[in-house]
Amino acid sequence: MLNKLSTWLHLKYVCLQLCPREQNAISSALCIIRSSPNIEKLIFQMYDNEELPIQESSMKFDDLQHDLSLTLDHLKHFEIVSFSNNVFEMEFVKLVMAKSPILKIARIELNKNVFVDEELKILRDMVRCPFPRASSLADLIVERPKGYL
Repeated sequence: MLNKLSTWLHLKYVCLQLCPREQNAISSALCIIRSSPNIEKLIFQMYDNEELPIQESSMKFDDLQHDLSLTLDHLKHFEIVSFSNNVFEMEFVKLVMAKSPILKIARIELNKNVFVDEELKILRDMVRCPFPRASSLADLIVERPKGYL
């Protein structure tokens, strides 16, 4: 998979549907992000394709945090919709928070199948294991989907 496209994309808003089980889709999404240095708003709409086996990711998010070709210098707004707390999603939140110096809002909307106990675990993990943030002003919002209590 390409690391970066040969020409820059002048995208300011990117909304992608991703399945964390599809490694090629994740690699493609990272390629688009690397090739779009002016992104201001990034939204991931997550879905799960249960027909695919869960794969061990070859991607190392710690390496991506030190990857100078991945810059999110213009990102102000980041969302993950249908967050189910799998490793990819949590690591990607950490990556975005570490790479976005002017980020204002990071919004996580939980998957409707995430129960209150799991929501509390997510919140505890975020508080107990703080992660680097390039923007000290960014609000990290975790909320249930509208209509689900």
